[in-house]
Amino acid sequence: MRQIKINSTTGSEILTTQNVKDYVRIDTTADDNLITAMISQARIWCENYITRDIVAKNRTYYLDSTNGIFDLPFGPISSISEITIDGTATTSYEILGLDNETIELDQGPAERVKITYVTQGLNDALVKQAMLQLISTYYDNRADFIEGNSRGIGNSVEIPTSTKQILTSYKTMFI
Repeated sequence: MRQIKINSTTGSEILTTQNVKDYVRIDTTADDNLITAMISQARIWCENYITRDIVAKNRTYYLDSTNGIFDLPFGPISSISEITIDGTATTSYEILGLDNETIELDQGPAERVKITYVTQGLNDALVKQAMLQLISTYYDNRADFIEGNSRGIGNSVEIPTSTKQILTSYKTMFI
């Protein structure tokens, strides 16, 4: 079984409340706390969708067994803090891949592998645009109903197609 844990968040949000207010055209400070929460919510949704960290984190990844080569989720990887095999630390491994996301153990197959690593995070204009579109949708659809719907039920707000299209180029085939 594979498991992953976030030990700590080491980076900062890539959008500010003011970025969102400018995009959504909000002139008041009344919703600043709400917008701040939506920034975090949108980032988490985007990170889970693309299986990559937008904000840098310290993570631990657990594997019951491996054939000796495996990919770390939520890259790009900034650094590997520690790899243990069956409770014993090892330095006999090679880091591969464009984003340092692939690990090859020199010993080959292994049981009970634990990897602690730091991700780099993503911070570019396309990721910011996808988040802004998602936050705008969150902000515009804060209620359980949509105005004009006489019953107020049966309508759910979906993630904007444009958000998914932007993020698809970042999506990894991992989990």
